[in-house]
Amino acid sequence: DIKYQYLWNCKEYLQKASRIVLATDGDTAGQALAEELARRLGRERCWRVKWPKKNEVDNCKDANEVLMFLGADVLKEVIDNAELFPIRGLFNFKNYFDEIDAYYNRTYGYEFGLPTGWRALNEFYNVVPGELTIVTGVPNSGKSEWIDALLCNLNETAGWKFALCSMENRVREHARKLLEKHIKKPFFDASYGGSAERMTVEELQQGKKWLSDTFHLIRCEDDSLPSIKWVLDLAKAAVLRHGVRGLVIDPYNELDHQRPVSHSLPAHNRLICDRTETEYVSQMLTKVKRFAQHHSCHVWFVAHPRQLHHWVGGPPNMYDISGSAHFINKCDNGIVIHRNRDPAAGPVDQVQVCVRKVRNKVAGTIGDAFLLYNRVTGEFMDIDEPSGKR
Repeated sequence: DIKYQYLWNCKEYLQKASRIVLATDGDTAGQALAEELARRLGRERCWRVKWPKKNEVDNCKDANEVLMFLGADVLKEVIDNAELFPIRGLFNFKNYFDEIDAYYNRTYGYEFGLPTGWRALNEFYNVVPGELTIVTGVPNSGKSEWIDALLCNLNETAGWKFALCSMENRVREHARKLLEKHIKKPFFDASYGGSAERMTVEELQQGKKWLSDTFHLIRCEDDSLPSIKWVLDLAKAAVLRHGVRGLVIDPYNELDHQRPVSHSLPAHNRLICDRTETEYVSQMLTKVKRFAQHHSCHVWFVAHPRQLHHWVGGPPNMYDISGSAHFINKCDNGIVIHRNRDPAAGPVDQVQVCVRKVRNKVAGTIGDAFLLYNRVTGEFMDIDEPSGKR
């Protein structure tokens, strides 16, 4: 177009240039011009001038002001020190020096992770914003109960709020479990409560306010299966609207995992999908990790092991998770929750938290922690800790 005719007139000269310095005005119009010139000439060979301050408040607008206020030597230095024009997706470590300094000085908080609330576990696992934890275990081992207890601890110590996509729990039952952990009393006068005093109406009212302030539910109210995109879109809204710091997806097999069908194949072969389940799981976990990193939000993702035909009672392996080995390969932390079922092997209320992967050595290491489960209140406690106290 006529506005940029001069580029065409100089195209042979510009084609030979390996370094093009864009010294446009520093105002909004000048920045827009620099963007358009870089787009046309190629960002990879463009450098951008940052005009210095002419006084304590204002920056110089252009080269002429630098020359007038600061002199020719400063103008030459500014042009010589032009910075590479930013290319989307391509960075230099110096772009992150402020973040690295803050990490070194521990000014962001949670650099070592947030303690779990259990002394036995803190040696192995701490909760770092922006990470993904995969939790597995055989059925009825207490995976969801343990996560709920962990969330209660994190809220108590740091005031974190959470988005819950818990598809195996009815809302009222999930509320009961959380309230029992928070109030440390049974919800009902029922056999599971033994002789323990039931929570009072006043405690229930206080607990309901705590539920409302702390947890935000992601639920699909119709008969359709929610997709991971649907869950993450609502989780992003929960971060924006409510400031949640954690997301629970429980469990994997309750999501819609339909994979695209290849329409390039003949009609009679169109049941063949474009991606294998392994490829699908890899891409799905990448989306989950990007959400966690971009929103500084910790994600707990529950995934059941496949049918263990030869299971002999020990904790399953992370590679036993149904679907793909990518669950352990791509997560930041991998945890197996295991409950003892044999009275001869030890207390049946003892729960083994097996930390099988920790990518971030600052936040933990591989190892096993043992906790006691209080069936009445749903609390998990350190073995040497009296019931009802933390």
